[in-house]
Amino acid sequence: MYQPSDYQENRDQLRRRATAVGAPAVALLALTLLSFFLRWPQAVTMILCVLLCSHIIFCYTMFISPVLAYGQHIDHALNGRVRDAQGAFVQMEDQAVLREGLYFYPMTINVGDKGLAEDDRLFYYDANLPRPAWQPGEQLVITSYDNRVTAWKAAE
Repeated sequence: MYQPSDYQENRDQLRRRATAVGAPAVALLALTLLSFFLRWPQAVTMILCVLLCSHIIFCYTMFISPVLAYGQHIDHALNGRVRDAQGAFVQMEDQAVLREGLYFYPMTINVGDKGLAEDDRLFYYDANLPRPAWQPGEQLVITSYDNRVTAWKAAE
């Protein structure tokens, strides 16, 4: 599901976004410092400082943080501790949920022999990837870190 090229693409996107966010931030910082050293009216300096802080907080939250979180997810998928679980597919939710800054589809796999509810395991499938066409009862081998799916294949 994930390749090293995906991680590199994520890093490139992060670099582009940081540049796009950083350029206006540097300009606002320069204006703020200029207003301070040239002793412009205090209100101008305060407004520039508020604009700078607002810009940084807004842009980090909206543009930088999601890319960082997804990059960390890909890194864990490629280099983290993973484990395999084999079981019967039960269901996948239609609505994505937000978990640690990323959107996932919750899915349930039954790892027991008898299909008992206490043998159900909850996994999260990346909402940025195409949804597989699994049928209930289909036997799968799920590779995951934590409970996030990093790879899957049909059981033999």
